[in-house]
Amino acid sequence: MNRTVLVLLLLAVFSLQEIKAQSFPVETLIENGDKQSRINLVFLSDGYQANEMDKYISDVNALLDNMFNQVPFKHYKNYFNAYAIKVPSNESGASHPKTSNDSDCAPVPQATVDNYFKSAFDYGGIHRLLVPNQGTVATVLANNFPQFDQAFILVNSTYYGGSGGQFATSSTNASAHEVSIHEIGHSFAGLADEYWAGASYAAERPNLTQQSNPATVKWASWVGTNSVGVYPHAEAPTWFRPHQNCKMRFLNVPFCSVCNETFVERIHTLAQPLESYLPVTTTMELGDMPIEFSLSLIKPEPNTMSVTWKNNNVTFATNVESVAVQPSAFTANTTKITATITDNTTLSRSASHATNHVYVVEWTVTTDNPTDPVTSIEVKSEKYEYQVQVYPNPVAVANEFNFSYTLPRPAKVSVMLSDMLGRRVKSLVTQHQQAGEHVYQFNASNLFRSSGEYILTFTFDDLVISRKVVR
Repeated sequence: MNRTVLVLLLLAVFSLQEIKAQSFPVETLIENGDKQSRINLVFLSDGYQANEMDKYISDVNALLDNMFNQVPFKHYKNYFNAYAIKVPSNESGASHPKTSNDSDCAPVPQATVDNYFKSAFDYGGIHRLLVPNQGTVATVLANNFPQFDQAFILVNSTYYGGSGGQFATSSTNASAHEVSIHEIGHSFAGLADEYWAGASYAAERPNLTQQSNPATVKWASWVGTNSVGVYPHAEAPTWFRPHQNCKMRFLNVPFCSVCNETFVERIHTLAQPLESYLPVTTTMELGDMPIEFSLSLIKPEPNTMSVTWKNNNVTFATNVESVAVQPSAFTANTTKITATITDNTTLSRSASHATNHVYVVEWTVTTDNPTDPVTSIEVKSEKYEYQVQVYPNPVAVANEFNFSYTLPRPAKVSVMLSDMLGRRVKSLVTQHQQAGEHVYQFNASNLFRSSGEYILTFTFDDLVISRKVVR
């Protein structure tokens, strides 16, 4: 599972003494599984005094209830954990320097509030942009919950506001739930606003482009479905959005199909549906009893996961999490039992979904005499044994970039660097390799096009492992 590690660089600017001082209670709100196998949403309070922590937890729970009642989150709730760090402030609310000129600013009084993360309105001259101090947030996360995948700062203010960026932020205004989910669209999925936010925010994103041809636009597979098209922004007609009524444009409406797909692909990048399997590598007597092979899966709701079981490439069972293989099925000295897991969700039409998000477990059963009912057999399993490492991550400017992996057996290997839209940046490895450790080193300045997030995809025969890289 990929982990957000940008905090480790940010910590360099803080003293060890300060870091140790920032320890706060953490309350578990949703825990569907181990932190390493789930996507960890971590909330932090700002502008809540010590005696307002019950209100803070209630506010977060209400937000989560709303979020997991909407597509796509309702389908993938089992993939998430949620936690709340209780960070008390000396004063309630958020600062408002009254430095913006927009109409939202006028009715809100000027205020300087002693809140922990220094959350304030009027960021960038826009009243509704409510932004905390990013360094302080990073420090608290590193000391209290370094395993976070998405952090969210909830600010105890009734005025309308929020922001995206690495950390999502929202006030507790009456529209806070919708604002929060919109901001998670920015922070978690890398989505653009589908209203015109201004030229400074215009960039190629999953739901924003300057490609106008419906046949070649990045969301071409959705054009003509669910009102997806190629719609110009009236304020900047060379930029196009996929929908006229998406949550990235208006509150209280669903995400469009393009945004839903982006969320699904992001979820699969961070949490694999295969949690564990049995048996692991072992030696046993074949005997006259069947051998059970089983999977533990994280299933969407409704369940769109399919499982295909094969014995030496011949399908013998589908859509079950365990199979009992009779001794008579081991008819050769070496038998390969494979289970292939695929999420067939209709929320994604991504061309890379079928290759990046198919998961394979392979058991190799070896026996010298399959006709002997008491023959000793060896069962070898292969999954998560590739010891993939990517370092340093984040990648510093003008630094070297390294990755390594260990092959438990010879395999056809490819390593591909892509951007967050799934577009290939560079093929780094394409060859058949022998078992053992393989180490690579690259000049980062020659490899990465620009700062941002990338996906490094390792393919070992049928097994696909993805890692997020921050440049």
